[in-house]
Amino acid sequence: MNLDRYPKTKELIKDVDLEDQIDLITWLQFTKEEAAVSLAKTYLAALLSFNSNPFSQKMTTALADQLYFSVGYKLHGFAKAQGNAELKYDSEDVAELYKHISFSGIKYKQQPQK
Repeated sequence: MNLDRYPKTKELIKDVDLEDQIDLITWLQFTKEEAAVSLAKTYLAALLSFNSNPFSQKMTTALADQLYFSVGYKLHGFAKAQGNAELKYDSEDVAELYKHISFSGIKYKQQPQK
């Protein structure tokens, strides 16, 4: 497998010395049908995000939250890191985006003023 198109993944694999085991990595834990449904939901969430209708915005948030769990837990960590690198997100950006459902987002919740 050629990882030249995925520099972050290539860097991580080199860091943990797995270059000789690339073909053994399970990148996605999806069937083709599950992948197609998740891709369709992602596309729908993207379309809905452009709509200012409150119902559409609520649906977008619900779909994004669902995808955060259903897709996020079925991707290899290297694939997640590559996606975040391509979007120029670091872990704090992801925590901020999903602070309403992410344990790591707890630090972003406003503390009550005394």
